[in-house]
Amino acid sequence: MKKEKVTPKEVARRNGLFMWTVFVIVINLVQILFKNWLTSLVAMVGTIYALYRVVVYDNPKNRLSQKYYDWRGNKINK
Repeated sequence: MKKEKVTPKEVARRNGLFMWTVFVIVINLVQILFKNWLTSLVAMVGTIYALYRVVVYDNPKNRLSQKYYDWRGNKINK
């Protein structure tokens, strides 16, 4: 079985996904430990923001990504 080489850009993307996953786990753990409306609100907003970053902003295949596309939907040349 031949192992594929992973590009540094893909490694950075995977590390970013891992960071957002740990972020969501930690804020939801805090929400479970301290049940009040403020921790629930922080956990909900933090989870929604992490999902936005992973699904929309950091996704090179999504035309709504401001990181890879301009406001007209054209690719940004870097």
